[in-house]
Amino acid sequence: MVGLVTAPLDLRLDDFEVAEVFEAPLAFLLDPANHQRNHVQFDGRERYYYAIPYRHHYIWGATAGMLMNLYSFLTSPADRDVR
Repeated sequence: MVGLVTAPLDLRLDDFEVAEVFEAPLAFLLDPANHQRNHVQFDGRERYYYAIPYRHHYIWGATAGMLMNLYSFLTSPADRDVR
């Protein structure tokens, strides 16, 4: 889900799911120069994942994947019917 929020925001985090909360500028997250596609060997297979390093943070895995989907959605041709 993508939305606009107004500060202050009262977040209730699940320690099992969330290690840290921080803000990153949308312009930074949508800049292709900041996108990485990395790979690792796991169970004898090469696996690929996205990453977006930001300052001392390393956004990767599902979070980076969701941001890449958002990037694709926002940068794809505007001729689709979105309701």
